[in-house]
Amino acid sequence: MPLNRLLKYFIFIVFCFSSCLPFHAFLYIVPDQKDIKRFKHAVVKHADTCFEFPKIEKNKTIFVSNWTYKTPLSKMRLEQFLEQQQCYHFMVIKNDSIVFEYNDKKLKSYQPSPTFSVAKTFVSACLGKAIEEGYVGSVNDLVKNYIPELNYHKNFDLLTINELLNQKSGIHENVNHLSHTNYGKIEKILPKIEFDYKPGEKLEYVNTNFTLLGILIERATKKDLYQYFSEKIWSKIGTCDSSVWGYDYQTHHTRAFSFFGGSTRDYAKFGKLYMQNGMWNGKQIIDSNWVKSTTACINPLGENIGYNSGWYIGEKEFGDYMALGMYRQQIYINPKSNVVIVCIMKFDYRNLPLRWWQLLRQISGQA
Repeated sequence: MPLNRLLKYFIFIVFCFSSCLPFHAFLYIVPDQKDIKRFKHAVVKHADTCFEFPKIEKNKTIFVSNWTYKTPLSKMRLEQFLEQQQCYHFMVIKNDSIVFEYNDKKLKSYQPSPTFSVAKTFVSACLGKAIEEGYVGSVNDLVKNYIPELNYHKNFDLLTINELLNQKSGIHENVNHLSHTNYGKIEKILPKIEFDYKPGEKLEYVNTNFTLLGILIERATKKDLYQYFSEKIWSKIGTCDSSVWGYDYQTHHTRAFSFFGGSTRDYAKFGKLYMQNGMWNGKQIIDSNWVKSTTACINPLGENIGYNSGWYIGEKEFGDYMALGMYRQQIYINPKSNVVIVCIMKFDYRNLPLRWWQLLRQISGQA
């Protein structure tokens, strides 16, 4: 082997063992469908009684106009569009009935599918439940009241739960944070947090915000996040299938910002829960005020923006909103049309520039 290549290998190995980023992080640096088997995970218990959405005999005929800033307008059947985009799973529910369903023939309909940052929306729901049950005072509480190790920077005297929840913490995301929250001991991030901005100054999407929220909820409730979510929410809404949530292999902290895997129909039940303002089968599972405030066009920080407490919010005139994960894993809710859409796309960057809000509204209007 040439000397220069040997030198490169030597530098690479030294970096792997001397840096904070573990070796296997390099092998799995890009998230994909295999993450659900690749990492340690805990089983999220489903409901004792499975709720089945009734299904019409044949898929409803739906057309979409698909376009980006690079490609011209083109009209096609929804099935054709989903095949073209190499979709894994797609489900449209109107008035509590499945009117359209698509599944990649190579995949089982109800096997767990990872949805990445959709987990952040689940964390938001858990926080609302923890506030309702008195474990957490309010979103205006200081984070350091629950995680006292956060005492070494003046910005911790300003940092509220609300600013973590709405991605306005000012925290700096770095490789070490991602390393520990993905591949190592999650709590290692606590003494090493840095700030780019004062809390509340700027919206910047940072995974560490929800890692901290996960730790906060676990400490407040004295339960693992996945367990709390299962007991208080997931098992209460008629979920049927095996679901999992990744956890830290050293401390078993739930990986709050990602790594959840569930079935299409169970994701749809979470969407139905929110469309019904937190009510399921006559029981209030999540406080209706929490549901309304976290899906409103104006977020708790008083800004009219498209992000609110782990949800992506559409324009006020449409009243729609969605939980969104990497590569367009989506739970879309359109209360005006009484439609829930679950979309699990292939992990492909070609899906990103598509105008998904318009596509999903087209589908809702025809469902």
